[in-house]
Amino acid sequence: MWPTRRPWALSWPGCRLFFNGSFPAVSRLPSGPALDPVLFNGLVAVGVFLTSLMVPLFTGGAFLFAPAGAAGGAVFVIAALFSFIAIPRVGLATAQAVWSCSAILTSFTWGAFGPGEIALPVGDITRSIAALVVLLIGVLIIVNKEKIALKFDGEEPDKPKKEKKVDPADTTAGLVSAMTCGFFGGSILVPFKYLPPDVQGMAAVPSFGCGALVMGTLLTLGYWTFVKKEKGLPTSSFEWTLAGIVGGAIWSAGNCCSIIAQSPPYSLPYGIASPIRECALFFGGLWGIFVFSEIEGTAIGVFWAGAFTLGSGIVALGLFGPGT
Repeated sequence: MWPTRRPWALSWPGCRLFFNGSFPAVSRLPSGPALDPVLFNGLVAVGVFLTSLMVPLFTGGAFLFAPAGAAGGAVFVIAALFSFIAIPRVGLATAQAVWSCSAILTSFTWGAFGPGEIALPVGDITRSIAALVVLLIGVLIIVNKEKIALKFDGEEPDKPKKEKKVDPADTTAGLVSAMTCGFFGGSILVPFKYLPPDVQGMAAVPSFGCGALVMGTLLTLGYWTFVKKEKGLPTSSFEWTLAGIVGGAIWSAGNCCSIIAQSPPYSLPYGIASPIRECALFFGGLWGIFVFSEIEGTAIGVFWAGAFTLGSGIVALGLFGPGT
């Protein structure tokens, strides 16, 4: 049973938090004009693919293709695509809050009430729901730390001279896109529960990379051709290309941590591992504090309050969630 290995099992999604919270920071490193985020997402998919091919070298296994593994890679790229649709319509803070909450609820639902291949009995449903609520509160505190800090400081955010007209339909589309992003994000490793016996766990990572590459290529070219209506193939500077590939490699490392956590001998239940994974914005906040100096003053204290809340929710879910 996984509870006997709980400390070690929880350390793997903890590593996942570090990698997944860190990979967006890579996009801050290149100089010059910013690359279109959809094109950058395509480069991230390339990075995921390239690093996935290295897994058999470390595990000593053969390259085996599994459609279910490839489906997981495709789901990852689709989730990222909806995030780029949501951000310009409702803003980064709102979009991130909505898709994080959506992903936490989605992944817990899969792990607690999904098909038999995924779900496990919940140790204490009341306390598990309370843990989810604590996780959601922690996410909302971290995402809205600047606004909360202004309230503590007795200040009001600067208002633009001209109010931007907001199209209700556009806002609705943004919120739906963010929720859809969270749904797919919380479902990335669901296909792994349907892998054949000979391609379990890390053996399916190369298939995941292939699925990410194919879906990333199709979506990027489709966006470039039919949305941007550009002729020819998209281009990128060396800096941005390297940043996208490195970002994909970092994300892939985090994904491997999550796969290891849910594989023997740890076998961390999906309904615990995946909600924890969605708390990666904690490490994103650390980058903002210590590297990019984006979080300052009272907002730092608010961030740590949100981080403590997240940690409390993680511990509670580990004690009372599915499979405990």
